[in-house]
Amino acid sequence: MTTHTQYTLFSADDALSVAKVQPQALVERFSQMHSAEIAELLLSCKNDEQRQALIKHVPDKVLGDTLLELPEGMQEDLLADFKADEIGDVVEHLDSDDATDLLQNIEAKVAHAVIESLEPDERREIEPLMAYNEETAGGLMQVELFKVRHDWTVARVMKVLRRWSQDIENLNYVYIVDDDDRFVSALSLHRLLFVKPKQIITEVADASFPRVMASQDQEEVAKLFDKYDILAVPVIDEHGVLIGRITADDVIDVIQEEATEDMYRLVGLSDEDDLSEPIGITAWRRGVWLMVNLCTAILASVVIAQFEATISQIVALAVLMPIVASMGGIAGTQTLTVIVRGIALGRVTYSNAKRVLWKETTVGLLTGMSFACLIGLIVSFWFPHYGLSLGLVIAAAMFTNLCAAGLAGSLIPLTLQRLKIDPALASGTILTTVTDIVGFLTFLGLATIFLL
Repeated sequence: MTTHTQYTLFSADDALSVAKVQPQALVERFSQMHSAEIAELLLSCKNDEQRQALIKHVPDKVLGDTLLELPEGMQEDLLADFKADEIGDVVEHLDSDDATDLLQNIEAKVAHAVIESLEPDERREIEPLMAYNEETAGGLMQVELFKVRHDWTVARVMKVLRRWSQDIENLNYVYIVDDDDRFVSALSLHRLLFVKPKQIITEVADASFPRVMASQDQEEVAKLFDKYDILAVPVIDEHGVLIGRITADDVIDVIQEEATEDMYRLVGLSDEDDLSEPIGITAWRRGVWLMVNLCTAILASVVIAQFEATISQIVALAVLMPIVASMGGIAGTQTLTVIVRGIALGRVTYSNAKRVLWKETTVGLLTGMSFACLIGLIVSFWFPHYGLSLGLVIAAAMFTNLCAAGLAGSLIPLTLQRLKIDPALASGTILTTVTDIVGFLTFLGLATIFLL
């Protein structure tokens, strides 16, 4: 068993016990643990008081990375008792992008004081990054990179690389710039090892290597990594000047954030909703969407109320109504999930929208016919005194609702995207309303026409 593995077998209660009797021993233990393991330990604490008791013993060299593993609200709470110069000591051990993320998650006044406490070189690296939106390439990038002039030989590049490589984490590419610092090309370190020392670096570098603008959305950056299968991408400004790079580890976080955001929004939750939020804030955020859902449910109930006389005469309709609505809702949600995820990944666009609509509508027709026949037979045997009439009515309603669900599940997110509204945010509520109204209207309407 390695030393590293030994320290992972350490609970919050154990840590609190050690903190009381041997605080320095706890510091030494934390120094041997990975930041993700320390963060997991802090999350397992019963309350903020326990976290505050432990965070004081985490060494500065891993404290920053540990905090970044925690929810944003918790980061600010844990740093509340730290002075600006103490937070500055933590920031000094972070790359520029991580330092910026940490400072953006605390109160602006405190962040400003921390920046003022930093050394001039570190301040010059972090201050420009603070100006970028967190969800853009500029907000993701770090300024630490390895760049060389376009007229350097491979031998000179290798000589300088040996000197500076230890100071840059996740070094995968050499970036080549012109005399005005504009990005020209890139070369992987693997490729660099196999070229002749006397060659000029631009002769062997890739001039078509992808790059991103600092203002580009983080979701576009993630798609670029997926498309080109790269480990880092250079970031340029509006003049083409190389100002930073984004590494794959940051993009993994973006992909996770975007997927979580889409999942939350499909069920009417804020992407800020997490287990560490205060109860009141969580209840308010969820309550807003529950109110919207209540309004749509009342709308569906108004439709049902129009057929009160029919339901009172044929009680079996009340028993069967949930089946029609539920099947439509589930079928629509299946289509909706596929389309929303396709839009997020760039696989569903206006250019292939017709093909997608045709496919989902056809699927709706096939499933509609299959389950219409099935439910028709079941209902005919379930309520034999109505003969085949009730079975045919629910079969027709089921077919109509499943077809409508497939069509609505495709059209709603595509329409919302066209209107510049996030499809993941409102599609679910609209879809539920459509399938409920179509299902109840067709089922009760047909029952009124053919069974009374």
